[in-house]
Amino acid sequence: MGQRELIINVDDIGLHEGAVEAAMETITRGVAASGSVMVLCPAADAALDLLTDHPEVPVGVHLTLTADFPGALWLPLTAGASIQEDGHLLGIERREQLLAQAVAGEVKAEFRAQIEVLLDAGIRPTHLDWHCLADGGRDDIFDLTLELAVEYDLGIRAWTDHGRDAVRSSGRTAQDRPFLDSFAAPVEGRLEWFLDRIRELPDGLTEWAMHPAQPTSFDGGSDVRAGDHELLLSAPICQALDDEEITVLGHGDLRFHRP
Repeated sequence: MGQRELIINVDDIGLHEGAVEAAMETITRGVAASGSVMVLCPAADAALDLLTDHPEVPVGVHLTLTADFPGALWLPLTAGASIQEDGHLLGIERREQLLAQAVAGEVKAEFRAQIEVLLDAGIRPTHLDWHCLADGGRDDIFDLTLELAVEYDLGIRAWTDHGRDAVRSSGRTAQDRPFLDSFAAPVEGRLEWFLDRIRELPDGLTEWAMHPAQPTSFDGGSDVRAGDHELLLSAPICQALDDEEITVLGHGDLRFHRP
């Protein structure tokens, strides 16, 4: 068997207070190796304050164009008319409308502004990825995000063939296959399901996008998030990774091709 490498990244840091605490715990005490911050969300300031106090924790920007919860009024940082309505991001249920109408230049300006939030806080991001839009949802959105990654000297998550090919062409290391989103995993029998995924992990570079958080009444994904929190701290997961001789990486390790 060849070398097996696994990025374990914690998405949605800043989504709410419970997501901040759980993310930090799973990176500092669990098997997660990097995370991604949502700078437009209610707990973004709490996340940035905590990360400023823990510069050893590698985090990127979880680029956000949609709001998650009914009635959530998440404000974009820029004035692009194609990515908002009445001054707020569109809800996740209107994702297809967003992708149909979003103007590339306005998306790039918003993404740049979100990157600058981390830099202004004194946090050097490791990479870029997207919230609820795999590879940005469109090839041109992926391409403009890759341009920002090159400009800011950052890594980037890639899911589609287009994205992985573009990342390799830019001189960065790309995943060898689409990443596993933890929301696609079953809630029942979750531990055994992930242990099976570890045992069956193929050669090359794989990524898991995990979403740990403490439960909240307004988050419909709380069962998945609580399961991820438990998984990433669990002794059986840690032991299985060791037994299978899998190298766990964070996105900060992947900016450029390695020897």
